Amino acid sequence: MAKLKSIAHTKADEIFLEKLNEIILQNISNSDLDVDMLAEQMNMSRPTLYRKIKAVSDLTPNDLIRTCRLKKAAKSIEEGELSLNEIAENVGFNSQSHFSRSFSKQFGSTPSDYLNNIKNKSSV
Repeated sequence: MAKLKSIAHTKADEIFLEKLNEIILQNISNSDLDVDMLAEQMNMSRPTLYRKIKAVSDLTPNDLIRTCRLKKAAKSIEEGELSLNEIAENVGFNSQSHFSRSFSKQFGSTPSDYLNNIKNKSSV
């Protein structure tokens, strides 16, 4: 995940975000990763986790999970070792179309276009 620590306002926020980041990355391929799972692993109630994430990152927990998944996917596309279907699966998307829509919304291009842009840049 991109520097979550950089959005921390205090040392406590930084520690919270590091733990959250670690849990998300450990479970990123699990399509069942959700707010309830995060709350359980963070030893917090769902509403408390929601408020804390929203206060620190201005994202909902689901948005944060999706953003982490998509950033990991973009990094995997850049590394070029897996197919787009494998990447989608590795970051917890069960549906290729949902992955493509989410990726497009986040990065402004489809995963295929993103891959083609990387290939074009490297061949110049």
